[in-house]
Amino acid sequence: MVATTIATVLTLSGAATAIPSAAPDPGAAAAIKAKIRPQLQAQLSTARSSVDFWVYFDGKADLAEAGAIKDWNARGTAVAAALKRTAEQSQRAVRTELTASGVRYQSFWATNAIKVTGDEALAERLAARSEIGSLLPSFTVAPPPVTRGTGRQAADAVEWGIANIHADDVWEQLGVRGEDITVASIDTGVQFDHPALVRQYRGNRGDGVFDHNYNWFDAAGTCGAAPCDGDGHGTHTMGTMVGDDGAGNRIGVAPKARWIAANGCCPDDAALIRSGQWLLEPTDLNGQNPDAGKRPHIINNSWGTTSPSNDPFLEDISLAWTASGIFSVWANGNNGPGCRTSGAPGSRKINYSVGAYDSAHALAPFSSRGEGQDGEIKPNIAAPGVNVRSSMPGGAYGNLNGTSMAAPHVAGAVALVWSAAGAMVGDLDATRSLLDGTAVDNPDGQCGGTDDDNNAFGEGRLDALALVNQAPRGPTGRVSGTVTDAATAKPVPGATVTITGPVSREVSTDADGGYQSGALPLGSYTIEARKYGYASGRTQAQVREGATTTADVGLVSQPMSTVSGTVTDGSGHGWPLYAKLVIGGYPLGPVFTDPVTGRYRVRLPRASSYTVQVTAQYPGYQTARRTIELAGADLVQDVALTVDASACTAPGYRFSGVGVSFDDWSDTGTRGGWQTSGRPGWRFDNPGHRPVPDGGGGRFAVADSAFGAGQRFDTSLTSPALDLSGDAAPRLTFDTSYYPDGTGQRADVDVSTDGGRTWTTVWRQTNGHAFGTVSLPLPQAAGRKDVRIRFHYRGHDAWWWAVDDVFVGSRACRPVEGGLVVGFAGDHDSGAPVFATVGRTGQPQEAGTGVTTPVDPAVGDGLYWVFSSAIGRTAFTASATGYRTATATVLVRRDAVVTRDWSLVRAGG
Repeated sequence: MVATTIATVLTLSGAATAIPSAAPDPGAAAAIKAKIRPQLQAQLSTARSSVDFWVYFDGKADLAEAGAIKDWNARGTAVAAALKRTAEQSQRAVRTELTASGVRYQSFWATNAIKVTGDEALAERLAARSEIGSLLPSFTVAPPPVTRGTGRQAADAVEWGIANIHADDVWEQLGVRGEDITVASIDTGVQFDHPALVRQYRGNRGDGVFDHNYNWFDAAGTCGAAPCDGDGHGTHTMGTMVGDDGAGNRIGVAPKARWIAANGCCPDDAALIRSGQWLLEPTDLNGQNPDAGKRPHIINNSWGTTSPSNDPFLEDISLAWTASGIFSVWANGNNGPGCRTSGAPGSRKINYSVGAYDSAHALAPFSSRGEGQDGEIKPNIAAPGVNVRSSMPGGAYGNLNGTSMAAPHVAGAVALVWSAAGAMVGDLDATRSLLDGTAVDNPDGQCGGTDDDNNAFGEGRLDALALVNQAPRGPTGRVSGTVTDAATAKPVPGATVTITGPVSREVSTDADGGYQSGALPLGSYTIEARKYGYASGRTQAQVREGATTTADVGLVSQPMSTVSGTVTDGSGHGWPLYAKLVIGGYPLGPVFTDPVTGRYRVRLPRASSYTVQVTAQYPGYQTARRTIELAGADLVQDVALTVDASACTAPGYRFSGVGVSFDDWSDTGTRGGWQTSGRPGWRFDNPGHRPVPDGGGGRFAVADSAFGAGQRFDTSLTSPALDLSGDAAPRLTFDTSYYPDGTGQRADVDVSTDGGRTWTTVWRQTNGHAFGTVSLPLPQAAGRKDVRIRFHYRGHDAWWWAVDDVFVGSRACRPVEGGLVVGFAGDHDSGAPVFATVGRTGQPQEAGTGVTTPVDPAVGDGLYWVFSSAIGRTAFTASATGYRTATATVLVRRDAVVTRDWSLVRAGG
């Protein structure tokens, strides 16, 4: 994937006006200032010279009717003309002013914007113009990082990815190889005369002569008049789309498709936008004589943001491509394996993005996953992306990994289906629906979604054979209609409409309840509409050549009841819990409680029984199960979850007693009030390389006479004062390995209940070995506040005694006085979630780190929770890599949840 540092908005719309004739009032001045994004304000205020920035205009071309234009050339020409007309009207006055002032700038029409080089004064002057919507900083981009695959570089009969998606079956069974379709890429370029690519290059006239006009755009300014690739990434992705050298290297999905390219990835931001604009209306090598009829059918985009993002990066160009009938394919990102790692532009609703899997159908660890814009399932689909063998510069071949490698599999598959079914060319909705409907389901609930559509594999694994088999080859017609409420006749938006007949399709109704099928083979179809809260409805339709058959469906609403309640802690604190409810038979996914109030609410059809599984989102609680019977009335169902007493890891709960593991202790140092005395002393770095005490692990305490080179040992390891006033039956447990040497050594465990003035021996070993866990009752310490434990070792020319995992108490899991603090951390400028560590100042043991919340649409990422044993006004600190540490006072309440959000400022900002 391409790296970009953009985290800004690139959308626009409005009309031109004159420069204000009078100074704005303070309110207007603030509004003008607000047009300059904070990142750009910071750059301008600190820059010693001019900086590059983008000026976006509010004018927006009306492209709504373009999809109705059937002729390919006319459709593309109409879109380009509308965009140019809007840009000219919006930008005319500003361009005139910039030219007169000698300001360097670049003007664009595919995105209604100008890139300017100037200072703070120029930015403020431009922001005052009403036709300008926003000013944003220039952003940097980097070539896609290459991740090498493993395995041999020699050709297989068919590369594994090609066979995996059954593209070779399309060639052999259906005789389709992408004929009459042109694909393109915005990438690092392409070696046009590579043996696997030269025959498919559109600029190859077939007589040994190449014409690069309209077929190559050198956005980077590094290749000149002929396509080249100094990186390899672009040559590799193009090979996966169309590669075949005719001599056994069958590496491309659609080897008879033609290709063109632009190397806009990635010298700078303007190169990306120039490339997107050129592909809407290619020109000759001199940038003249534009011809939208020569635009590609499909564009592969194996690049995007390097960090998770839903920003509308290049959105207006995506919209223009869509209006023009171009199907764009996007890599979903290489930011995995975490959830919510999808990157823009692939994360946007309008863009069809691709995740990556390996030859065993396992999702690649690097493959980005998780919700995109407005909760959209991302990626949309998954394709082979691990150890993908394809073309490399110099006529070579190589294996690479990435969603960059997966995306061109999908681009090639679209080329196959458009080649097979000409009626689908430019019909993007139908193509997306067909891709979705023919994908092989791959259940994966790690980041939310359903078995057939989840935030890991999307709709599933790409199947090119099923895709082409389901395409409308030959005479076609369409089905359209409206889904309404049968009682009120009001439209039902968001209903799922399944069209079943000679082929199957699945579409959704729009805001007006309408749907349209796209091209279908002729025949009889069953139309079924479904939406939660309604009984499904069904009708029949006959598809006729060249006609659109109307098939409306009415849905009968089901009686519903509201189930609500509160999920709380049931083991002592009683505070509200952030919890997930999984309701059997409820198709809309898990229901979550509010993290602060613990309340939930859900509507369910009546006259039904539901099983509910309630799981706290905080660790250490047991899952509860309930059965709900809905006979008609609304129902309140509260749930109190109990802690897992055996683990005692829930926030605000601890075992009664005190333990120490020695894992992070230094060689001779102690901590937490423990003390060593005598010479030589107890050690924690195992100087004699002794085995870990049975049952223990990591570092441990050892008194090692054998390592002491003849020294006489008389040393004690003594605990701090222990408060056992709440324990009626405390015990001492520890793991030990005691190795004696005749009568030359002794190990004692002593207990004091008076602060160490007097001691009682409760365990002794002399000449007998002792291994494993020792558990000793301490009745004399029950209810006492000043209890101490002492491990006393004596030895001379003997062996050693090792001790680990000491615990004193009854191990009852009990609530600790305190309160719970919950909130979010975000970036001060962008509001993006920050996974900060928040905790009591100076108390690292009482801290929590922000988490992702991929399945809960109501709660954003960056949520944290932390238990505070301090009540009242308490100092808290929030810290995150790359940000300044922040502090604040939080009013913590006993047995309650309080909120504190954090807005963190970037370091150096």
